Amino acid sequence: MKLETVTAYGSFVKRNGHIFRTSAYLQWGDSTDSLGACLLLNPGSARLIEGLDRELDSQGLAEGEIKMDPTMESQLVKIVERIHQQNGQLSGRFYIYNLFNLREGKSEKAINDFETLCGSNLYNIEDSLASVEELKQHPWILLGWGVNKKQRWIHLQTSKERWLHRLSQAQIPIIGKLKVENGEYYHPLPRLVKNRAGYIEDILKQYQQQNG
Repeated sequence: MKLETVTAYGSFVKRNGHIFRTSAYLQWGDSTDSLGACLLLNPGSARLIEGLDRELDSQGLAEGEIKMDPTMESQLVKIVERIHQQNGQLSGRFYIYNLFNLREGKSEKAINDFETLCGSNLYNIEDSLASVEELKQHPWILLGWGVNKKQRWIHLQTSKERWLHRLSQAQIPIIGKLKVENGEYYHPLPRLVKNRAGYIEDILKQYQQQNG
């Protein structure tokens, strides 16, 4: 397969002193067809390229090219390219969804801030959800929101349940590395570098089992 250069794009808004990434995708070639999707926890420390970052600061919203983070570069790009390696020149988009759109690099702080915002009616979980019609456009979706779970995270649990309900309605094939003990899905970027290649192989094996 001839590999196209891959570029990341996203949309951001700033409100109530917080920054939210409202959409993101990886683009190969010029097709808008979906190559797949993933559902992760939150946008982490995602940033627009320098000029657009300044626009976000001054205007409160911006969209365009974003900087590739380690999860994209190390894992997601490799998974998509490996899955499609037999299909000739790669062209299309891989969509990145999140359980909530708050930008914060430390996951536990991000969840706690999200819970506070929801409890204060400053965040609507529906804002993070994709419609069933949109989800039907994806050939498969990778779940990888992390395995940390606490009873007090009630709004996070609600978001997971609503996403899973919509994915069920859309009837999209789901792949992901499940932690059987608590029913959560491991993040695509394992903390230990030595485990990252193994994660990719596990996901590829699942995909191949589902797709013959």
